[in-house]
Amino acid sequence: MTKREEREHKFRLLFSTQFYKETEIPEQLKRYFESPDYEDGDGIVHMEKLSPEDEERLTAEVSEIVAKIPELDQKINAAIEGWKTDRMTKTDLTILRLSLYEILFMEDIPEKVSINEAIELAKKYGGNESGAFVNGVLARLVDEDRQTVAVKHEKAHKKVQGELTKKTEKDKTVHILVNKAKTE
Repeated sequence: MTKREEREHKFRLLFSTQFYKETEIPEQLKRYFESPDYEDGDGIVHMEKLSPEDEERLTAEVSEIVAKIPELDQKINAAIEGWKTDRMTKTDLTILRLSLYEILFMEDIPEKVSINEAIELAKKYGGNESGAFVNGVLARLVDEDRQTVAVKHEKAHKKVQGELTKKTEKDKTVHILVNKAKTE
């Protein structure tokens, strides 16, 4: 299973959790793997059978994301003006939650990869404007949370120290992350 296929499974699993009570989610996650075919808008997609280990790992990871939903939604709501998570389409919200979780908590996934994959998911599963919407929200989230992301990358790459600078020119503000090698 490729990383993209894995992310799509996580997206579909996480998406399905929005329709059930919290107590029903574990059972519904199991049922996902029992019905391997799904409709993607273009036709029926036949999902190849996953190993029990992959099923267990995907279920555990999605359960971790579900546990972080209040924290993720709080960050999403704080980053966008005029929108709140309860007004977003379930598809866009699911993609934002998955990508933000990856950015904040999965050190092995580069931030740019997570954002790019989120945009691809939005284009595939969302509406006409979903790709642009998801891209815009994630850009704001990453910009506002740059220091947290820099700290995450510092942990993954011990020899990199992130420093956030701000440059304002002609009424435009740009945040720049400068990386310097540590001198020891």
